[in-house]
Amino acid sequence: MDALLPTDLSGRKVLVMGLGAFGGGAGCARALVQLRAEVTVTDLRPADALQEAIALLEGLPITYALGGHHREMFEAADVVVVNPAVPNESKWLQVAHECGCLLTTEVNLALSLVADLPAIAITGTHGKSTCASLCAHLLDALPGTTLLAGNLGGSLLEQVLPLTKEDRLVVELSSFQTERLIAPPGWPKVAILTSFGSDHLDRHHTVEAYAKAKRNLLLAQDETCTVLLPSTGAEADQWSELAHGTVERLDKNCLTDFGLTTADLPFSEPYRLTSALAALRAARLLGVDDGNLRAKIHSYSGLPHRMHAFVDAHGRNIIDNGVATHPEPTTAALEHLGENVVLIAGGKDKGLNLQQLCRTCAHCPRLYFYGEGGQRLALECRSIGVEALVFETCRAAMEAALKTWIPGETVLFSPTFSSYDEFRNFRDRARIFLSFCSSVPVGLHEGGHETA
Repeated sequence: MDALLPTDLSGRKVLVMGLGAFGGGAGCARALVQLRAEVTVTDLRPADALQEAIALLEGLPITYALGGHHREMFEAADVVVVNPAVPNESKWLQVAHECGCLLTTEVNLALSLVADLPAIAITGTHGKSTCASLCAHLLDALPGTTLLAGNLGGSLLEQVLPLTKEDRLVVELSSFQTERLIAPPGWPKVAILTSFGSDHLDRHHTVEAYAKAKRNLLLAQDETCTVLLPSTGAEADQWSELAHGTVERLDKNCLTDFGLTTADLPFSEPYRLTSALAALRAARLLGVDDGNLRAKIHSYSGLPHRMHAFVDAHGRNIIDNGVATHPEPTTAALEHLGENVVLIAGGKDKGLNLQQLCRTCAHCPRLYFYGEGGQRLALECRSIGVEALVFETCRAAMEAALKTWIPGETVLFSPTFSSYDEFRNFRDRARIFLSFCSSVPVGLHEGGHETA
C-alpha cells in the first residue's frame, strides 16, 4: 500500500476496486466524489447483483465497470482504492502495480484525515464489536461527537468527513483491514486486542499470517500510546513485546479499580469480560471520569445477536447468538449455559478446529446442524459418540429445532460458521432466525438425518 492523503486525490482518476457487501464501497465512492476525485467503480459482480449499492450512488458523476475487471481501467487510473475483501492473491493487484497505480484503502485515507483526533482502535478474534460499541457509549459522556465506525459497516472515509477537532473516534478493525493498514504516526492513542484464536484461514492461510495482519495495529504507535491486552495468551504476550508505548494486561481484578463488580456489567458471560474492561480503561484514558463510567455502563443496552436471551411468543426460551461465526464463542456459550441447551449451528465451513466444541455438544439433548459446516461438525461429533440431525438449509434446521422444543430447554442459535453460503451476512441470518421464533409454533416435526 502507498501512503496517500485525501487531498492528493483532487482531480486524479481513482478506481474503487470492489463495492463490498456492507455499504463500504458505495460510501467510499461518495466520499471520493466529495474529495473531487474522478471516480470509477469496478466489481467482479454484474450490475444486476449490485443494484442496492448502485442505487446509493444515483446522480453522482461516477463511471461503472461491472461484471469483471479489465486491464484498461487500471491503465487509466492514477490511484486504486482496494476493498478489504480483495485477497492478496488477486491478479488485479499485480496488474495495478504493473500499470503504475498507487494503491490505498479507504481506511488508510480516512485515518490520514483525522490523524489528530483521539482514537481507540479495536481488533481481535472475538469481542471486537461489543468492546467498540461499549467504548463509544462510555465516551458519549464527553463533549463533542464519538464516531463508532470501521468493521461495523459503512465507509470509514465517508463517516470521518464531518468530524471536527472536538470529536473522537472508536474504530473496530478486522484482520482484512489491518492487513493493509498504514496509520498516521502515533495512531491509535489506545489499541485493544480483545482476544485471539485461529480464524479466517481461508484468507490468511496460516494462523501466523492472521496474527501478523492484526499486529499491524501497533506499527504506528509511539511511547505516548497505550495497548490494552487480555491477561493471558501467547498472542497477547507477542503484542506486549512489540508495543512502543504503555502496556496494560486486563483481568477481573481491574474492575475494583473502577468501583465495579461483575454484577455491574451489562453481560454475565466470563469470556466477554476483557471487552468490558478494555472499554472502561480506554474511555478513562480519553478523559471519562469514574463516576460517568459507572453511570454509563449501567445504561449500555448492548448490540443485537450477542447472547440475547428472551422468551418468544410461543413460550420458548431462546438465546440469539447469531454473531457467532467461530467455534470458540459457541463453545463458551454452551459451557456458560450448562444443561438442557438445544444448539442450532452450521453454515459455510472455514476449516477451523471443532474438537472442543464437539466435546461440549455432548451435553446438549439435541443438535440441529446444517450446511457444509454443520455436516463436518456432525461427523466429528459422531466420532466421539455424539449424534446430531443434519439439514440441507439453515431455515430447515431452525424450523425443526423450534418445533421440537420441550419445556425447560433453551434453544441456542449460535451458527459457528460463516453465513455466506445462504445469506448476505450474519445479521441477515440472525434476522431470519428471529422471524422464525415468531412464526414457527411448537409441534411435531420430521426431517433431517443423522450422520452416516
